Amino acid sequence: MIDTPDGPRAVEILRAGDLVLTVDHGPQNVRWVRSSEHALEDAEIDDKPVLIQAAALGVGRPAQDLIVSPQHRILVGGGGQLIEYFKTEAFVPAKALTGLPGIRHMKGKAKITWIHFACQRHEVVTANGCLSESLLLGPAVLNGLNREEWRTVVTAFEAILHPSQNMCRDPARTILKVGEVRRLLATQALANSKGEKEIRKWNFDAAMEKFEADHMHFLEPSRAHNR
Repeated sequence: MIDTPDGPRAVEILRAGDLVLTVDHGPQNVRWVRSSEHALEDAEIDDKPVLIQAAALGVGRPAQDLIVSPQHRILVGGGGQLIEYFKTEAFVPAKALTGLPGIRHMKGKAKITWIHFACQRHEVVTANGCLSESLLLGPAVLNGLNREEWRTVVTAFEAILHPSQNMCRDPARTILKVGEVRRLLATQALANSKGEKEIRKWNFDAAMEKFEADHMHFLEPSRAHNR
């Protein structure tokens, strides 16, 4: 469900010319919508759809389960989304987050229909209450278009560009690569693990100090008697 000026609308009914709400530029027109069906039986695990369960990114983020393509980017470090892991806002591919609780690849799906929409700029939009991205028409997307899709995109954006260019210009946020995100999360997990061990040691030391303090008065008389 995509936030629009008229309330949330199912992504599959969005059409070119419809308005969606964006974080940075308010209501913006959808310029192009792409729908394509993909078989998944032979897909590698890393290419399977990603399920982000309700509240997996933070309180109410997303508000309900969200299914996205593995390369679809999710905003982190802002909007209450994974702010405990990321200190600044960035876009990360969904598949880079599958090691976190509530985020996993959907291994059992046999096929899926992907629906993406692009605005004039790359935008931060809201899907199922989760801050995500509109389609970034960069080289990876443009090189995968057939001739008819390419003509439609050129017409929609009133431009003729080489596939190596970025039709939506600059990304709305810094984009982190899968490897970067996984290394960051692994480092964070290791730090948390060490931190938990240190906290357990602190708790043990504090308990021992309290034990000694509580039992010290039993020892004092005998010490006085020995003197």
